[in-house]
Amino acid sequence: MLDENLPTFYLRPSSDNVKYHASVLLSQYGSEAVPAYSLRHPDPASPGSRNRYAVALYDSYNPDILYGEVLLVPEWTQSSLSQEEIRRNGGVPPAPQPILPSTFIIQLYNPDQQIVVQQGVSKWSATPQWVFEMPQQSFRQPSVSSIDRTQSDPTVSETTPKLRFKWKKDGKLSKDYVCSLSGKNTNPDGSKTKNREPDITLSILKHLKEVTMYEPNLSRVDMEDPKGLEVVMLMSAIVIREVYNGNIRETFNVADIPRRLSGGTAPRKNSYERTRRQHTDLQPSQAPPQPSNPQPPLQVQTANPRPPPTDLRSQWEIDAETARLKKQVDREERERRHAEHAETKRVKKMLEEEERRARQKQLEIDKETERLKRKLEIEQKQAQRNNAPSLPARPATNLQPNFTGLHYPQPPVQRPHSANPYPPASPYLQGPPHNASSSVFFGGGPNLRPPEGRRVGLKPSFFGLSGHSHQSGQRLAKKQSAVF
Repeated sequence: MLDENLPTFYLRPSSDNVKYHASVLLSQYGSEAVPAYSLRHPDPASPGSRNRYAVALYDSYNPDILYGEVLLVPEWTQSSLSQEEIRRNGGVPPAPQPILPSTFIIQLYNPDQQIVVQQGVSKWSATPQWVFEMPQQSFRQPSVSSIDRTQSDPTVSETTPKLRFKWKKDGKLSKDYVCSLSGKNTNPDGSKTKNREPDITLSILKHLKEVTMYEPNLSRVDMEDPKGLEVVMLMSAIVIREVYNGNIRETFNVADIPRRLSGGTAPRKNSYERTRRQHTDLQPSQAPPQPSNPQPPLQVQTANPRPPPTDLRSQWEIDAETARLKKQVDREERERRHAEHAETKRVKKMLEEEERRARQKQLEIDKETERLKRKLEIEQKQAQRNNAPSLPARPATNLQPNFTGLHYPQPPVQRPHSANPYPPASPYLQGPPHNASSSVFFGGGPNLRPPEGRRVGLKPSFFGLSGHSHQSGQRLAKKQSAVF
């Protein structure tokens, strides 16, 4: 602060916690700084604020009062047509770079007038300077004449005298800027400038943070609109601070140059996979209900929030984005084809593996079947060998004497024979003759049957030499000697 008695304006962050807003505080005679103006910038995220700089000065207590604003659109470099540069940039010409403009316009309201600020270089110190002019008369004189009412305002009239002001750096190594009123020429004809009055210092921009007004010198300025001069000095100081002493890309809200389109870009999520997953996850029960009487959709026309391109940078961004999207679509298509090929290859390999396992399993089944068949044949042969009938053993003859009498053991029951298997040895040992009256031709002979309940027995032999005993089914036992 040069002097606490002088009116000093400070730039501070806004109380509404908006980054692109600021407050201009005023302090004089050592008093506490109070809000005097409100400084507003457009939202950097808004498409309309791209590639340009804008600032407006409002009243701090009444936000509807606008004192002035500045809109600054930079110039752009021409894109290189070199094929090497285009190839390095991924098939797109290099991005146009902003050129710092040498002129900006301050638009004042009530009364409306435009103040053109022109950048130049000082002849003596070779330091930059900004020159602007303001009319001495800004308001129309009151008159009852209709002719006076049809005349143009004094601010745009070429006959209205103007005062010349300039901002210049207070030295090559200094960060301070001084605004002064150029001295008047004392020569009547204006041919020589050596009789010009010295410059009058009106304000100083200290360290690009505060603006101090030299109030005693302001009274020496012959102008009808001192408030307009104050607004112009404040806004020109803010533009010099932010545009000509700041980062040009941040000042003009230039979008960052996207990474090379030929590579290094982060791939977006594959829309093909996402769509396929959505169709797979959507069950029939989860499908949205269809209205019974479908109506055609309404044609809603949405306004494009982005204005049409008015500069080379915006057009280049559109072209670069188009090329990037085209490359991205091509890359996604290649990835989709690659994924389909990989999926087909995986399914084919899986099917081949299943077929191989099925063949191997069938071979194992056939091998096990053959083994079980051989085992079953062996077991059947062993069972047949074990279950085969054996010849009955011949009964042993009892050679011991039996004093109690003859004993005829019971032989096993056998099927009765139709005829005597043992023919008689002599005619004397034959059985009783057949009935004479019986005849083979008349129904006798072998067809004769004994009556029911009566069993025909064989007559025992006289000498006991017959093959059958008197008991049917018993074998003749050897007679034992009574002496021995």
